[in-house]
Amino acid sequence: MRKTALIVLVVALLVPATLLAQGTKAAPAAAKVEYTPLGTYPIVKSPITVDIMVAQPPCVEDYNTNRFSKYMEEMTGVKVNFIMVPEQAATEKLALVLASGDYPDAFLGFGISFDQETNYGTQEGLFLPLNKYYSTEWMPNLMKAFEEFPGGVGYMTNIDGNIYSLPRLEGCYHCSNQAKLFVYQPFLDKLGLKTPTTIDEFYTVLKAIKTQDPNGNGKADEIPLAGSIIGWSDHVERFLLNSFIYCDLDTDINAGAVSDVGFLMNNGKVDTAVNKAAFREGLAFINKLYREGLLYNGSFTQDSSQLTQLVESSAQPTVGFVAGGWRGQFSTIGGDRFNNYRAIAPLKGPKGEQNSVVFFQNPGIGRVVVSSKSPYADAIMRYFDFMYSLEGTLLQRNGFEGEAWAWADEGTVGLDGKPAIWKALTQWNDKDPQNDTWIQVYAGAPTPTMKNGLAVEDISRSDARYYLPDNNEKVLYDETAELYKPYERTDLEVPTLKFTADESEKYSTVQRELANYIRQSAVKFMVGSMDVNDDKVWNDYVAGLDKLQLPTVLKLMQTAYDRQYK
Repeated sequence: MRKTALIVLVVALLVPATLLAQGTKAAPAAAKVEYTPLGTYPIVKSPITVDIMVAQPPCVEDYNTNRFSKYMEEMTGVKVNFIMVPEQAATEKLALVLASGDYPDAFLGFGISFDQETNYGTQEGLFLPLNKYYSTEWMPNLMKAFEEFPGGVGYMTNIDGNIYSLPRLEGCYHCSNQAKLFVYQPFLDKLGLKTPTTIDEFYTVLKAIKTQDPNGNGKADEIPLAGSIIGWSDHVERFLLNSFIYCDLDTDINAGAVSDVGFLMNNGKVDTAVNKAAFREGLAFINKLYREGLLYNGSFTQDSSQLTQLVESSAQPTVGFVAGGWRGQFSTIGGDRFNNYRAIAPLKGPKGEQNSVVFFQNPGIGRVVVSSKSPYADAIMRYFDFMYSLEGTLLQRNGFEGEAWAWADEGTVGLDGKPAIWKALTQWNDKDPQNDTWIQVYAGAPTPTMKNGLAVEDISRSDARYYLPDNNEKVLYDETAELYKPYERTDLEVPTLKFTADESEKYSTVQRELANYIRQSAVKFMVGSMDVNDDKVWNDYVAGLDKLQLPTVLKLMQTAYDRQYK
């Protein structure tokens, strides 16, 4: 669940108008391509080549030589020349390419936002409207997958009435409450302690881990708590703040300018947590952990790979509690440490707050965007439609039938207790480089039916096999259902908001500057470079929010909310 930063909008607004004028909503010149009838493969009578720029994750070695890419080329007759951009540089590269006037036929995996679609699609005409393809005639697999996402097509539709991208349609149950915290269970066993359920108990356990040598090596090398600022829900603060106030804050400076900034709903009104006394109390608690050496001092500077190194590199286990979306986010899959971390429920705070942040499972927009200049839109849409089928999703995500997955045996059950649909033959691994699959489903449909249809063995919690990688999906499902769903607050999370082209042009910079200020200030309070306990410092911070137009941003968001949801 990665949200692309909106900073590219600022870059785009600086591009000379003459350069942007090269984009147009006029239909691109037709290419001399002979197509086969809709719904058949290959999709062209003679092979063609299209250029697609792709955000390349570390787990894919080379999209051009990738086995699944070759499979798609053979099946469709469409050879894709993948222009690969490292994932961490994708935002900046997208802005530069769109400013250059020299575009590929399509962009894949950039997670282009509603605001970017408004700017580059509605205003500048650089993205091709895809409305005609959203039909059972053109994309039957896509439309079938949308049946599990009621209102999904409307969600994809921009305010101007156009649809500018293909989605990722994922029904990820455990992703809907991904702000999790895990404890290394052998430490609790060695210390004779129970899993903490309150903030006070949590503090006591952290102190015990630091001072009582639970790894038994005679050294004071234990790290009670750690996380990272860049990584899939590796943020310690997002878990702990919710014991004081509902808060979805992600302190990664590259996160979105509207979502994950601490906004919340308050009886139908868009509000914020970040100027509240309870938010201050939560920051003060985290600062206390930091000052006392209970929270690893690199938690607000390192990324997830460095967090994994911290957890795995020592001869003896050292890290007690770790933040992350799942155990594989910070430990080696199948290793002793992976097998022994256990999720804990949200902690009850001093005033009874106990919240699990909600991540709405909406269609992921902006996964495939077609250049308005491309003459190959028909081919590109038909190429990606296969990936929205169950088989297509399994092939690009997991690997090849008979090697990585197979259809389920009769009588087996899935994660949700219903008859299983498919079974995994290999362990899930999205960390190590490989070249068989795309793994990251940019355009595809790992729907609730597919995800919950994974065949699982009925293993007791007391059985040591329960926490092994082969049972990981069941563990993810169970821990989410039992530990996090009871505390989720769908009424407090701000739903996705869409802004008009005029609103985006006028306020995108304001939103970004405000978001940066909130994130940077939160980190400074937590590490102590700004004293959260000093009233003057806190009041100056709150005044800074107003100076950066927090009331204006809240009013803008309320307008968008009322327009969409009232």
